[in-house]
Amino acid sequence: MSGLRAHPRFLRVWLGQACGAVGDQLLPVAVSLYVISRGGGVAEVSLVLGARAVALVLCLLVGGVLADRVRRSRVLLGADWFRGALLLATAVALPALPLLVMPVVVALVAAGEALSRPAFRSMVPTLLPGDMLERGNALVSAAQRSAAVLGALAGAAVVSFVGPRAALFAAGAVFAISGLTVLRLDDTAPAALGRSVLADAAAGVRAMRERPWVLAVMSTASVHLMTGTAAALTLLPLIAHDRLGGDLAYGAVLAAMAIGALPGLALAGRWRPKAKGVASMCVLSGYALVPLSLAVALPLPVVMACFAIGGFAVEFFFVYWLSALQRGIPGEVLGKVLALDQLGAFALLPVGYLLVGPVVGAVGAGPTLVGAAVVVAATSALCLVVPGVARFADPDTGVDEVAAAGSRG
Repeated sequence: MSGLRAHPRFLRVWLGQACGAVGDQLLPVAVSLYVISRGGGVAEVSLVLGARAVALVLCLLVGGVLADRVRRSRVLLGADWFRGALLLATAVALPALPLLVMPVVVALVAAGEALSRPAFRSMVPTLLPGDMLERGNALVSAAQRSAAVLGALAGAAVVSFVGPRAALFAAGAVFAISGLTVLRLDDTAPAALGRSVLADAAAGVRAMRERPWVLAVMSTASVHLMTGTAAALTLLPLIAHDRLGGDLAYGAVLAAMAIGALPGLALAGRWRPKAKGVASMCVLSGYALVPLSLAVALPLPVVMACFAIGGFAVEFFFVYWLSALQRGIPGEVLGKVLALDQLGAFALLPVGYLLVGPVVGAVGAGPTLVGAAVVVAATSALCLVVPGVARFADPDTGVDEVAAAGSRG
């Protein structure tokens, strides 16, 4: 928090989004366990998780365009209250809802998430000076990861001891609270760049094409999600149920990943390596331990430790990556580029979820998870070959110029 107390508007938005992060993490845990309790298996869990990924892919660019055309606080308010109202209504009607409705609910909540992500992340550089972006982004991710611990554990515990309806009520309530924090926030609408939504979207794509290092890192993240994340998150609730100790073990493993992210955020918020891309991609290769830990019969504490390392790797990478985009992309297209970044990351995730079931059926869970780990480690190293990735900056930009851009914002 050092130095950030002088920016109360940033802290206000940060607090609200931290509350919303609890709902974001609580919901998939609660719905996955609810589906399994109703007799669902790999296919049904994949459908729930895939519905979320599809909604993110379809709506993220819309969210990016909105973030560059209207007041971002209004986007956050509408997304939070839409999700809150939907989950509260679902909780009331849950006993009468067929199981196939749950993927639809998850998809609609994810659509609200897709609208809010670019608005929040493109708002950060308007609330903080450039030389505090790493610290601010680290605090944002720390709050979200801390909320993820609470959300994962609360989702598993509430479903286990009280029931899924209570978990949905809790998720709806935290989204309602999150919306309150951006009421009457004094922010201005960004200037729309193009004459139409399509022109705005094209401007964001053009800004990315002019920077091959951006496309390389985005592509690597997309492959990681399609392989490592899809395989691990689809099989984790089933493996937890079969050999790790049950539903609470599922929540504990997800919480361990969130806890492991915190030292990664602290380090990234303080350390300023010259080759930020090299440091980020080397650490990110450690995410391979996430699927690898599920490939063999390891005890629960070891699996939790591997997921913690994975959380450390992801957030260490993300702080430097997000700060690089906020510095290197012009403000009038930043929302769209951030949306395209998320869109690219999630574009192949539905494919990954859909492929997990058939691949596991063909070769087994163990080989599927080992293969995913190999892909994560290999693509992290190959990405560094692209010019600009080593420093997360254009190759013709000197180190001193990058530092000066950070101080200017």
